[in-house]
Amino acid sequence: MKKGLVLFFVLMILAACGQQEKDEPDKEVSGQMGEKTVVLTVDPIQKDSSVQFNMSVKNESNRDIEFTFNTSQKFELSVYDENGNEQYRYSKDRMFTQAIQSFVLKKGEAYDFQDTWSNGVKPGTYEVVVTFKGKAEGLKQITEKKTFQVK
Repeated sequence: MKKGLVLFFVLMILAACGQQEKDEPDKEVSGQMGEKTVVLTVDPIQKDSSVQFNMSVKNESNRDIEFTFNTSQKFELSVYDENGNEQYRYSKDRMFTQAIQSFVLKKGEAYDFQDTWSNGVKPGTYEVVVTFKGKAEGLKQITEKKTFQVK
């Protein structure tokens, strides 16, 4: 009888564990946060035979936001030509520390960063796509795209 009772409780626990659902929203960073936003901008600037990308994430919400990163990589940046072929990727041939890091972006504050594309830059029309890699509670992933010219 004790074995039957123990078996019954084990089955009940397993059944309860198997019916658990995930109610949590996706926790990637997003541009939308209620009425206010977290804004990502990218400004490509040609400098001789290279292009410097000045980027910024600004907290335009009414609260401080803590961003968490799974690695030391804070962003991904890719450049595509008119045919959609990737010409440059920030993370290519780079290694990033595999450690959880975080920082708080206070309301109204901006986090600025930059990168330079210097190999294989040719005249033409390009599109830069930047993705902020931070995660924050209640936010989805934030990405910015911009078309630019190299002369």
